[in-house]
Amino acid sequence: MPSLFVFGSINVDYVAPVSRLPGPGETIKTDRYEALPGGKGANQALAAARNGAATTMVGAVGDDGLDGVALSRLDEAGVSLAAIRRVSGASGLAMIAVDAAGENQIIVVAGANAHAMASDLPAMALGSVLVTQNEVDWAQTAAAHAAAQAARATVVHNAAPAHELETADCARIDVLVVNEHELAEASLGGGAAPDASDADRAAGLLVRGVGAVLLTLGAKGAILYEAGKAPIVVPAAKTTVIDTTGAGDGFVGAFAAALAHDPSAPLADHVAVANAYAARVCAVMGAQTPLA
Repeated sequence: MPSLFVFGSINVDYVAPVSRLPGPGETIKTDRYEALPGGKGANQALAAARNGAATTMVGAVGDDGLDGVALSRLDEAGVSLAAIRRVSGASGLAMIAVDAAGENQIIVVAGANAHAMASDLPAMALGSVLVTQNEVDWAQTAAAHAAAQAARATVVHNAAPAHELETADCARIDVLVVNEHELAEASLGGGAAPDASDADRAAGLLVRGVGAVLLTLGAKGAILYEAGKAPIVVPAAKTTVIDTTGAGDGFVGAFAAALAHDPSAPLADHVAVANAYAARVCAVMGAQTPLA
């Protein structure tokens, strides 16, 4: 079974369904909410495990009693929790409003995620895959990338929330997963023009050392950019959208699991697997809800 490590955030998501998302200064009433496990790192780890990867979650939770909720789905899915750091104070939280069309607004409180340490990563090796995001301290994420590079492991980095990447950062990322906004922000470190096309931004990141750029476009699917190759458009899978929360994370985790399982297969094949899994996530409420 492939070995996959996720270094990143672990949250409890407070999800409230609303008729529509509020505007600035506006209050919207609803009659219920759910406390669900979440966090980009944990969501991606769960997706990787559900897609057959032997997955280890590396991050931090607080001593506020929310760890049972935060880690419940990971534990059920067989994700190793041995590298989870326990710290004094609040766990990571996300407050999420979801409208009738499945669109959302999210506020994230870092909490214990600010204490996630790259030094907690177990030893990686050739064939291992490391998955990271931008919800923990960037210095620790960069250190995790350096450790993976030294071990000849493959790095899949989801630059979300959006983050500018310096050239040294690019050289340690084998696959960069971004949406259009995140692609624009990531490319600024290379001096990309504000009005540059997505293709030009991706090309600039490839020149600066990123192995491949994977641009996610929601219902429009995804575009894969690799140096010296024509871009490949991979269509989205059809689904009934209930809640888009966690769909991007599900995509990343499923992609990474497919990559770990068969690193020699074309990346576009792994993107198709990821699109299909993300569609299943969109069909349920919550980022870590059991899937049909």
